[in-house]
Amino acid sequence: MKKLTPVKQYLLGFSLILLVLLLSAATVLDLAIQPKRRAEKLATQVAIEKADLVQTSSVDLYNGSKTYYSVFGTTASGDQKIVAVGEDNGKVFVYSVTDGINRKQAEQVAAANGATGISKVVYGIDGKTPIWEVTATDGYYLVNFETSELVKKEGI
Repeated sequence: MKKLTPVKQYLLGFSLILLVLLLSAATVLDLAIQPKRRAEKLATQVAIEKADLVQTSSVDLYNGSKTYYSVFGTTASGDQKIVAVGEDNGKVFVYSVTDGINRKQAEQVAAANGATGISKVVYGIDGKTPIWEVTATDGYYLVNFETSELVKKEGI
């Protein structure tokens, strides 16, 4: 059997260490994401039960005074619903998409009120009011889902 040269031994050792580090990083990342995935799955199950959804399309995470997972889905009759499920309090709010404005309209309301550099728009509940939270470089804009009025602006 051939002996490896010192350079090849170093390369083999370095490659093994790099492989172990990459596997460790992937494992830590997966462990960090698992709680969020579990919470989204639970919120989706609750939304399916409470709003009779047959299909879900996405889940928003809103962190206001309370945390809500908002599940977007469709019922058997084709109605599109938004179901907000409270993380700590278990409260469930069900709204039809046609009851209010969409993300793009909320973004436009925020922009008309001074929002610049909008990065994301998520659905949530503020108190008992359904809102869109528009995240911009200069702060957070809460836009009422039903009335399309600016509820408040919170600076960063």
